[in-house]
Amino acid sequence: MLRAAQGIPPMTDTTQQAADILMTVRGGGPQVAGLGAAAPRDEAGAFAIQREVLRRLGTRVGGWKCAAPPGKPTSAAMLDATFLRPGPTRWPVPAGGRIGIETEIAFRLGRSLPGRGTPYALEEIKDAIAACFPVIEMVTSRYVDPAQVSPLEAMADSISHAGLVLGAEVPGWRGLDLARLTVRQTCGGAVQVEQVGGNPSGDPFTPLLWLANHLPGLGMQLEAGQVVTTGSCTGLITVAGGQRVTGGFAGFGEVAVELD
Repeated sequence: MLRAAQGIPPMTDTTQQAADILMTVRGGGPQVAGLGAAAPRDEAGAFAIQREVLRRLGTRVGGWKCAAPPGKPTSAAMLDATFLRPGPTRWPVPAGGRIGIETEIAFRLGRSLPGRGTPYALEEIKDAIAACFPVIEMVTSRYVDPAQVSPLEAMADSISHAGLVLGAEVPGWRGLDLARLTVRQTCGGAVQVEQVGGNPSGDPFTPLLWLANHLPGLGMQLEAGQVVTTGSCTGLITVAGGQRVTGGFAGFGEVAVELD
């Protein structure tokens, strides 16, 4: 659910134009170099484009992806509830035969976190979490080269988000050091990444805390039931279809997806 407030700008012609461009690519049109004159000028404008794309897709916000890396720009994107799917599952690879994959740690909220006069503390955020589990994010950009667009254009395109495959909820996760788990990702049976840690924000709680305190200033909030994924622990790896991908963490479980 999105809450309208003064932080989110009203619909503008450029918002509509940007959504037109992105929807054309989503509908099978060729990738674009960027949004040109329709590119958002601020973060609120990027979120307005995300919201309009979801409206046109006829879906709702099922959660968020976010990052708050030290010394670098923060970012967030709304997740299409239609493409939050429990694993193991099958996933279609887009035209071109390749898709990006990332193994991450995600949370499901047990209660909403509305704006208030003082920021939420970390322990309050932890208390609001109902579940924690591994996920594989599916990544597909609507741009020819996402590295060449501005950060705001990247956010307008939901930071190349295509979907999220959810692993099983992990019992006892509160007793684990989530920042120091060993992540392991395989494709076609071959290990692609195996390392300790790797979250770009250092700790998966860091971007969650930032997002909970940041959204109210834009007229939004984290809602009960939403899933928040907290950044790739493996980096983005692009793979071909026709393979099985697994991603997970030692002592935390794994999730699998078959790429069609």
